[in-house]
Amino acid sequence: MEETGMCGLGVKADMLQSREEIPGREARTDPPDGQQDSECNRNKEKTLGKEVLLLMQALNTLSTPEEKLAALCKKYADLLEESRNVQKQMKILQKKQAQIVKEKVHLQSEHSKAILARSKLESLCRELQRHNKTLKEENMQQAREEEERRKEATAHFQITLNEIQAQLEQHDIHNAKLRQENIELGEKLKKLIEQYALREEVKRFLGLDSSLSARIFHHSQPK
Repeated sequence: MEETGMCGLGVKADMLQSREEIPGREARTDPPDGQQDSECNRNKEKTLGKEVLLLMQALNTLSTPEEKLAALCKKYADLLEESRNVQKQMKILQKKQAQIVKEKVHLQSEHSKAILARSKLESLCRELQRHNKTLKEENMQQAREEEERRKEATAHFQITLNEIQAQLEQHDIHNAKLRQENIELGEKLKKLIEQYALREEVKRFLGLDSSLSARIFHHSQPK
């Protein structure tokens, strides 16, 4: 049994060495899918062929069928353990793959949301630009209208001011004419008063003179 165990270990060591020497197991850059599948199949065939050849060579070194059977059992146990490890690694890799796919879907969803948000932002920016342009045009139009109204109001105010100025000048001329007429009327009234006073003085004087003449005439008559 010790010899069988040693033989099995030797077979395992040879198998491990053969697997390490197989070129298909080295890290390399993956080719495209179709080429990768064909190369994988060829590598598997080569690997299986070499492993079978090495296994046969290892079994030929053993003398008894019991030793060969023990070596095959050992090889089977090693392969079974390796298969279990591979299955564990496969499950881990499948979980990682599922997580990566889930993250990929999440990232794609976030990317779609970001694209949609960007589209909405761009649409809002365009709408805002149109609104700003319209508002700017309306403000410019309103400013032009305000300027026109200001000019019209200024012109109307200037016309009104000129009219008021002309009316004031006419009133000044009319007032000056009235003052002149008042002065002339005052002078005429003064002359009339003086003439009236002179006539009254003359009348009074003439009245006294006639009374005195009557008295003298009366005294001069014979008695």
